[in-house]
Amino acid sequence: MKNIEVVLKNFSTKGIQLDYSQVSFLQEFLDLDARYKPSKFFFKNNLEGNLYLWGPVGRGKTLLLQTICESYFPNAGIFHFMEFMQLVHKNLSEFSGISDPLLKVVKRFSKEYQVIFIDEFQIEDIADAMIIGTLIKSMVKTGTRIFLSSNALPKDLYKDGLQRSKFLKTIDFINKNFLIHNLIGIEDYRLREIAEFDSSNENLNNNSTIKKFLEKTFGLKILKQFNFIINGRKFTGLGGSDKILWISFDDFFSSPCTGKDFIEIANKYEWVFINNFHPCNDDHLDKVRRFISFIDIVYQEKQKLKFFCNLELIQNLYTGHQLRPLWLRTASRVHQISTKKYLQNLEKN
Repeated sequence: MKNIEVVLKNFSTKGIQLDYSQVSFLQEFLDLDARYKPSKFFFKNNLEGNLYLWGPVGRGKTLLLQTICESYFPNAGIFHFMEFMQLVHKNLSEFSGISDPLLKVVKRFSKEYQVIFIDEFQIEDIADAMIIGTLIKSMVKTGTRIFLSSNALPKDLYKDGLQRSKFLKTIDFINKNFLIHNLIGIEDYRLREIAEFDSSNENLNNNSTIKKFLEKTFGLKILKQFNFIINGRKFTGLGGSDKILWISFDDFFSSPCTGKDFIEIANKYEWVFINNFHPCNDDHLDKVRRFISFIDIVYQEKQKLKFFCNLELIQNLYTGHQLRPLWLRTASRVHQISTKKYLQNLEKN
């Protein structure tokens, strides 16, 4: 049986103290793991080695499963769902024209990985639903263990999706062959770390510093150049994923973006991060107008937003006269957004 001290030490070296519900999940996993027996020849495994960890965002699901993999499974494959599907499609294209190409992919993955961890598991179209359903079943039956994290119960996957009935067998398979655990935590660890990040004592126009912070907080790799699509138009950002967006004030608000784009951003991204601020006056009216509109919309939508900027600069960002009446309201909202309490209240609501 695996020693829980191994994974707890791994968390400790990262400066992370687990709460009761997280330790309880770890213990449940270790009990499950002790019962697991891989497939041998004509004997099926007992299918007790698979995990489905679900719960609200920011509770530590990704960190828990990632650290379990790092602690106990050195040859685990760790993927975000979108990254994993891209890998599957790439492999399918390599086996194009061959009979049963998906089974060829399964065989390749089963040789390469003892465990596959798919983070933020979700289903958005029936084509992916059918592929991932067949793949999960086949991988499990060949003895490769599958760990999934999700914000939803299995029964709510692809809810109201087109031809969802075709995916119901996969949901039933997960329910029968996975340990399904609801991680209930007392606080959002990502939100706490972001809220407590001291914006006044950092070189916040140093993109390298922010990049390291975001990569550590969200467990993702940020590319050097990041393009994102809003309302069919391409914009350049500093980094992000399907859930977070990191943009430059100077670059983004210099582009011809509109209120419609800001609404789309609020609907599409859970978190927005902004840096590269600079003082503005009446020579920057278009940029300031866009920023005022942006703040109005994200404040109304209760967007999770973080400025990497000295508070004094952000409150006195505009020193001109023409937009002074509008800016006074924006400055008040910017001050509120910049406080720890703003993010903490969003979590409570």
